[in-house]
Amino acid sequence: MTCNPRVQSPRLISGLFVFLVVSTFQAPGWQEKISPVSDYQYKKDYAQFETIRKEADPQKRADLLLGFMKEHPISRMLTYVVADYLECVKPHMQSKNWAKVISMEEAMLALMPSEKTVRAAAVPEPGAGDFLKNVLPAAERSIQQALLAAYYQSGNMPKAAEMGERMYAASPDAGMAAALADIYLKMNNAGKFTTYAEKAVSAIPIEHSYTLALQLAGIYQQNNDLPRASGYAEKVMAVYGDKVPQGFQESAWNTSRAYCYGLMGLNAYANKDYDKTLEHYTKVLKLAPKSDDAWYYTGMVRWRREDPEGAIDAFAKCVVINKTMAKRAQENLEKLYKARHNDTLDGLDQVLAKAKSELGIS
Repeated sequence: MTCNPRVQSPRLISGLFVFLVVSTFQAPGWQEKISPVSDYQYKKDYAQFETIRKEADPQKRADLLLGFMKEHPISRMLTYVVADYLECVKPHMQSKNWAKVISMEEAMLALMPSEKTVRAAAVPEPGAGDFLKNVLPAAERSIQQALLAAYYQSGNMPKAAEMGERMYAASPDAGMAAALADIYLKMNNAGKFTTYAEKAVSAIPIEHSYTLALQLAGIYQQNNDLPRASGYAEKVMAVYGDKVPQGFQESAWNTSRAYCYGLMGLNAYANKDYDKTLEHYTKVLKLAPKSDDAWYYTGMVRWRREDPEGAIDAFAKCVVINKTMAKRAQENLEKLYKARHNDTLDGLDQVLAKAKSELGIS
């Protein structure tokens, strides 16, 4: 019987089919790319990281970790790599070698991936989303915080401010606002200080932000914005008028109390609230008996209330304290005294001597 050339062995056809299928899927264009955040790659990255950690020399280990970052910038091990790298930096921090600290931390930050690079790498979901939401921000913030601290400790406030602004833009929070306020205060940038200090004080309880509130009060006083200055002083006194912040001696805190009540008294006087003026300045004088401002405005209120003897006593004390308000107090004192003593100043010396004695001024 003659064989039909078109009929082939079933085994041969089957083998050829398998060969073609396997060859097709092994071709370069059809190979499946392994996701850098897959479980498979995570196990490989973890093993490599554990090997690196066995290096005892901190500088060598740091270099190996940088090498890992160059090889695997998108890795679920990122936060662990950064944490271990910062451990390698610690010896230089302890020796206050800030130039070395900054150099090392800047090198790590430069290797941090961005959302753009992750998207460009076509990392599949849900891995890409989890990496961008949980892994990358935590790792990046760790190295940024360390670098900000190094800039601050080295006295490079412009770079500290630049890093702080970058971090605040990425994740606005009260703690970073307070840090930026401190940085800008050291840079004598009152405008930027005010911006961030106000953000911090509005979000942080006054028990923990009273220092910023007092600094804001001082700046607004310098800018002749008495209502705002008084407002911040009032916030502080609402909490610490009758108690002392932790870490303060009462004698030292009394200076701040007197300052706050003085601002509140001055604002009350500007608003013609003379009862409040006397209330606040009475508190000032209990804390700081030689406050010339307090005696001056006490005298002004007494005068307006037609209490000439009280006004004379207050103005006399302001005069003998001999500070900023002394000249104005002297003019008012003489007017009042002359009006009550036949247009003469006879006996005024005794009034001033009494004021000195009561204040303990020799």
